[in-house]
Amino acid sequence: MLKNPQIEMAGLNTKQRKELKMKLKKICTLLVLGMLIAALPAWGLDLKPGKYEITTKVEISGMPGGMPPQTMTQCLNEQDPVPESSADAQGCKITDMKTTGNTVTYTMECDQQGMQTKSTGEITYKGESFEGTTETNMGPAAGNMTMTTVVKGKRIGKCE
Repeated sequence: MLKNPQIEMAGLNTKQRKELKMKLKKICTLLVLGMLIAALPAWGLDLKPGKYEITTKVEISGMPGGMPPQTMTQCLNEQDPVPESSADAQGCKITDMKTTGNTVTYTMECDQQGMQTKSTGEITYKGESFEGTTETNMGPAAGNMTMTTVVKGKRIGKCE
């Protein structure tokens, strides 16, 4: 036979009842937090897969005004979220990529005609758009010049 919780609590004094209620609240809170934390990896990036129009603006230390913005299109998804502007054709490879919430950080190394460069970047996604920056060290062959690339993208449709 099931016991009535009201009757069971009737045998407790006021202090014991408050302590029991507090313990139950803590347990419920921990359970809810545990479920949320467990679900975080399943949520992934707030990136809607598709074709994106991507605009990059490169600023070079010591070069006033930098370079004019360039626009390209590329298909992006959660497995391949970093716009690469033909990185493969330029001898570039992403060597480290981490996702935290809606932000991806990455390291990219390039070997272009014997000149090695290393870039670190961060991009934050917002559904059908994103913004980020990449810092590139051009290495000793280019006087350790640093370039900063600002990247913005917006989804323009499905991938073909």
